Amino acid sequence: MADLLGTAVVLIVAMGLAASFAVLARGGGPGGAMAVLLDFLVAAGLLRLSRAQTWTAIALAALTVVVRKVVVAGFLTRPRPPRRRTPAETR
Repeated sequence: MADLLGTAVVLIVAMGLAASFAVLARGGGPGGAMAVLLDFLVAAGLLRLSRAQTWTAIALAALTVVVRKVVVAGFLTRPRPPRRRTPAETR
């Protein structure tokens, strides 16, 4: 069972990387890509926590959640550049 959970954690991290690159490629910006990646990392950390119930694992999962919140909040507070208007919008 431990091998299965370890494999699942690796797959979740790999899927998180792929999903974050997909978000970045589709124009979601670095904030959106980072939020997606950190959501997957939180999922992997919680899955790992279910296997190894130690204080170190709990602290690592909590730290991942804190980093996710800080990074996403940082991207949300950054001012966005003004959007360029298309010729159809200027009429």
